[in-house]
Amino acid sequence: MKHYIKGAALCAAIAALACCTMTAGAEGTSVNITIDTSKDRKPISPYIYGVNSELMNKDVSATAIRAGGNRFSAYNWETNASNAGSDWRHNSDNYFQQSLPDELQNSPGGVAINLLNKCKEKNDAYSLMTLQMAGYASADMNGEVTKDQAAPSDRWNKVEPVKGSELSMTPDLDDKTVYMDEFVNYLVNTCGDSQNGGIRGYSLDNEPALWQWTHERIHPEQTTCQEIVDKSVTLSKAVKEIDPSAEIFGPALFGYGAFTNFAGAPDWNEIKADNPDYRWFIDYYLDEMKKAEEQNGTRLLDVLDIHYYTEAKGECGERSCSHYTNEVCVEARLNSTRSLWEEGYKENSWIVDTGAEFFPLLPNLKQSVDTYYPGTKLAVTEYDFGGSYDICGGIAEADALGLFAKYDVYLATLFAGEADYQCAAIDLYTNYDGQGSGFGDTLVYCETDNVELSTAYAAVNDGNDDMITLVVSNKSYKNRTTANINISGGEYGYVHLYGLNSFAPQVFDMTDSNPAITISGDTITYEMEPETVSMLVIGKDKGAVDNTRTKADTSAPGKAKAKKEKSSHTGLIALIGAAAASVCAVIAAVVIRRKRK
Repeated sequence: MKHYIKGAALCAAIAALACCTMTAGAEGTSVNITIDTSKDRKPISPYIYGVNSELMNKDVSATAIRAGGNRFSAYNWETNASNAGSDWRHNSDNYFQQSLPDELQNSPGGVAINLLNKCKEKNDAYSLMTLQMAGYASADMNGEVTKDQAAPSDRWNKVEPVKGSELSMTPDLDDKTVYMDEFVNYLVNTCGDSQNGGIRGYSLDNEPALWQWTHERIHPEQTTCQEIVDKSVTLSKAVKEIDPSAEIFGPALFGYGAFTNFAGAPDWNEIKADNPDYRWFIDYYLDEMKKAEEQNGTRLLDVLDIHYYTEAKGECGERSCSHYTNEVCVEARLNSTRSLWEEGYKENSWIVDTGAEFFPLLPNLKQSVDTYYPGTKLAVTEYDFGGSYDICGGIAEADALGLFAKYDVYLATLFAGEADYQCAAIDLYTNYDGQGSGFGDTLVYCETDNVELSTAYAAVNDGNDDMITLVVSNKSYKNRTTANINISGGEYGYVHLYGLNSFAPQVFDMTDSNPAITISGDTITYEMEPETVSMLVIGKDKGAVDNTRTKADTSAPGKAKAKKEKSSHTGLIALIGAAAASVCAVIAAVVIRRKRK
């Protein structure tokens, strides 16, 4: 991030010489936002601001980390070998091993232990580890596995959920078998159980409806609905016997095609004919796991786990494209999150072309949980709305995080190779001031009268309504938008502004006296620059905000590391003063916009 800091310093120098006027962007329209802290209050899960392990080494204040993905389906915990599947020539190699610290490279379960260490660095972020169910794990690190070496062969070790004999702390490397209960037992005895420093949750493998394509060397047949239920029940029972409080996530469905009929599973039509009330595969899976609980006397599925990558297309006809200078393509990304929640919204995608029966997605998932397995939590353990290198990606990510809070998602982990702007959006919610301050733990009523132009989410913390945090976006590509923010329940006289813009993928401190904001009674007026997403920290007075920060629970996930590493990000901007900071943001917007054109 050093080049971003240097850029900020240059911008500050320019701002110091500039007059304090708002010049970027043409005059635009307005949006009305209503906040009422007495209505629709609900707790926000702290674990929705997570990332997958590909991003765990980035400077992002994540509150959950998932070790998952295609490579984990054939991960051998005894040796840390893994297989890339169709992602890369079905290679069995040391991909995981070489990414581990020296002391863990030859340690059993090194990947899981490293996950825990990374979670501790981010102040006890939630740890989610994948267990194997596809049938085989890599037996070596000798490169490509050819078709004639498909399992069963010497290139693979059999995966069994239950050992059936004494569990060892020294796994047998010569028995050609890898046991999942022995893996969990090893982790509990090495690191602690789920309530005492160990792995918090276990995922029942990864995207099983795709195994015949992603892992044809170990599972060439199409996975059936009955198979995934049977394997889920058996493995979950094995985990719960060792660590009863560990949370089980399943079935890690890859996307819409898996939600509906498990990617055309051979037994789906028969199941649907026998159970016409099932709307989609998710109903069946939840119902079967509830029956398993009734039969076994313990809950065997704690969290319904799905993946979601937007299929929305812009003018170019590509899903999640990188045409950041095409206004229509940018608009498609910024509105793609509407398919998660908005009844009647029709994105341009194959899903809508085939009927989009289960859009909006989040309400349909909730309906299935409430009908077939009440009390089951919801996780989105892989998702990405794209835009890694552009502010539109940060805006879409910020909107998704607000929706996860609003629709009771328990855990969400971003999956992307590069995610500069998305990670900045996560920081906006978890570490907006560089001192670990976050969005709040209680969502309150917040509505905008034009979601196509602007989305908004508001929260309070620890039941203290003297301070409100508001995340608000301007999705307009070219124009400023005036946000008229009305707050019911009292007058608020202080606002500190933070935000993301097109200048750089980081949270900028726009100061507590920004000329873009005016306050009159119970109304705050905010002149939003084009393509921005902001955090307004709103207080009855400045003391209310300062007191809330002082009392903030810095033991909350993600905060300790944030305080250590992110403090410099806001300090530089704060030094240039209120006027210079606002001009800095404006000049940056002009420079980037001209560069685009």
